[in-house]
Amino acid sequence: MATGFSVQSVEIEGFKGFASSQAIDFKSRHVFLLGRNGNGKSSIVEAVRWGLFGSAYRPNEVVKNQHYSGDCRVTVRLIRDGELWTLRRTLNLGTGSSSEPILTDRHGNRRPLREVMPQLDSVDAGEGTHIIFAPQSAPLRRQPEDLDPFERTVFNYLGLTHPRALLSNLNDFLEDQTDLEHELDEELTDVRKNIDGQIAEEQTRRSSILNAPPWGTGPAPSIAASEQKARRFIEEITGKPPGDDLQGSSLEALLESAESSLSERRTQDRGSLEKRSEELAKSRGLLEELRSVSAQIQTQESIIQGTKGKLADVYDDQTADELQQKLTDAKFEATTESIKGRIVRDAIDLIGRGDSEEVPCPICDSHHDRQVLESTLQGTATQSDDSAGSIVAELESRLQESEELELRLGTEESRLKSLRDNEVNAAALVDSEDKARLAEAEDIDQLIENYVQKESIIDAQMEDQDAWSASKRAELNRLKEESRFHRIQRRLNSLQINRRELDRVIESYDSLVAFGQSARTIEEVVNSQLNEQLGQEIPRVSEVLSRAFSALTQHPWYDRLIITNSVLPKLQLRVASSQDPTGREDPTGVLNGQAESALVVVPHFAFSQTDDTPTEVYLVMLDDPTRALDTEHINILLERLRELGRNVQLIVASQETERFQEMIPKVFDEDSYVIIEPTGWSPHRGPTLKIMYE
Repeated sequence: MATGFSVQSVEIEGFKGFASSQAIDFKSRHVFLLGRNGNGKSSIVEAVRWGLFGSAYRPNEVVKNQHYSGDCRVTVRLIRDGELWTLRRTLNLGTGSSSEPILTDRHGNRRPLREVMPQLDSVDAGEGTHIIFAPQSAPLRRQPEDLDPFERTVFNYLGLTHPRALLSNLNDFLEDQTDLEHELDEELTDVRKNIDGQIAEEQTRRSSILNAPPWGTGPAPSIAASEQKARRFIEEITGKPPGDDLQGSSLEALLESAESSLSERRTQDRGSLEKRSEELAKSRGLLEELRSVSAQIQTQESIIQGTKGKLADVYDDQTADELQQKLTDAKFEATTESIKGRIVRDAIDLIGRGDSEEVPCPICDSHHDRQVLESTLQGTATQSDDSAGSIVAELESRLQESEELELRLGTEESRLKSLRDNEVNAAALVDSEDKARLAEAEDIDQLIENYVQKESIIDAQMEDQDAWSASKRAELNRLKEESRFHRIQRRLNSLQINRRELDRVIESYDSLVAFGQSARTIEEVVNSQLNEQLGQEIPRVSEVLSRAFSALTQHPWYDRLIITNSVLPKLQLRVASSQDPTGREDPTGVLNGQAESALVVVPHFAFSQTDDTPTEVYLVMLDDPTRALDTEHINILLERLRELGRNVQLIVASQETERFQEMIPKVFDEDSYVIIEPTGWSPHRGPTLKIMYE
């Protein structure tokens, strides 16, 4: 095996299937991990990969054993030229990523990984990755991420890793550059439209003010001039200059003070006038109420006099008792006459019962002529009834009317008393001065008229005050419009400054676009030169790959691997046959499963045995390379692994336990390998390993 780094041992703690800490001594030999799936073979391969690279087999794969409470840690011990190196990597809990690796020499001194193993620091992990430990000049800090393991192997073999990485990085940069240019162009366009729109809007507002300037004719005043106007306005309103608290205040603050002063002045002036007006209205109202009550009293007294006159007419110089006695006597007389009338009517009825011309008087029993007696009795009855009834009816009517008039008179006199009480109360509320004037027999109507005139004067004063306030309000509004003009002007100045700054940013953006164009030119040159170099080297590489592929697969038809020139610098692998006269190239998908599995290891066999390899390959890890291979091809694979093992250390995992155990001693020297066979696995213990050294 060539001199270089090799893995001497690995210590695995809490990684994947390892639920406890286990140390495995490889003795710097080839390692064959044999056994069924699920017992821990892949965990060992991936532990070595993770310990070296800090990345697992698959992105975002969980690497910590869930049954292990301690740290997830892998320690890989490496040896080169007899010197032992230790590389330790620990999982950062909660992040899923590894910590910075700790590399120490045999003396326990920490050393930068990039300094000792530059290739290891620059190559990412992946299935089938070959690890190059030989130092190179100017190692890459970042491996091209768009290259698969096959492409990385070929570019590394050709010594074109850095140009390909440069091209890949340029492509990534230009993709970001293009996105950035588009993003910045959209942002700058939006900002420019926004600023220009705001400038246009503010200019329109300013023009509307300039079309009817609130300051009148002449140029626009300065802010200082507007502030002076505001101070004079405040002094005119308050009667004194602005206080010390307004010294150095802005125009907006002065206008707020002017607004407050004007409102306060209007409230004070109008308040005193309104108060005086209310007082006058109240005094006038009291006099009007007194006048109204006095007028009602006069009216009521007149009504009472009329009622008394009617009552005197009804009594006709009699008292109510006399009138009542007279009615009683009349009713007695009427009753007597009524009895006499009944007697007469009965007599007439009695006379009417006889047949003779002469009949006896029912009263005196003397005989009288029938007709004469009936006529006499009839006249007596009629005269008696009409006279008595008429007298009674007339007396009853007079007596009823007197009662109604007496009742009405009582009500009217009661109302008169109430009105006089109201008059006393109203008079008590009247101002003492007004009482004195009334006591001097001054006309109440004249007093009321005086109050009306005084109220008219107050109303006129309030109208004058309103007119003055309106004029001052208009003046203040003009000052506010001036302030608005200054704000618009300041906003315009600020926007124009921003616009000039934006112009400078646009100039910088133009420089960025020019830089991007330069980078695109460089990318075109690098792409052209790389494709030219690849075009010269690809035929030779294809031949090397074809020899390894043919020897490994011994395919009866497809014995050539060709890298097509159509998609350079991307390396597209195709297969062909030396027996096909047409020279047709087919995709690798036409191969059977065994041949496709062989493609994974072909670059390792090809380039590790090439005399002009620019770098040395010291470690190859293969996880289950025998998938889809039959017994014959497994034997071929082992033969090729023996040849590969002369230059590199092998770490191979396979399920073909019996075939490998049979063939390994025949193919490899007895002290060149170790066989590790996981014999069982427990979630709380991890794998049980059977380690065999020959």
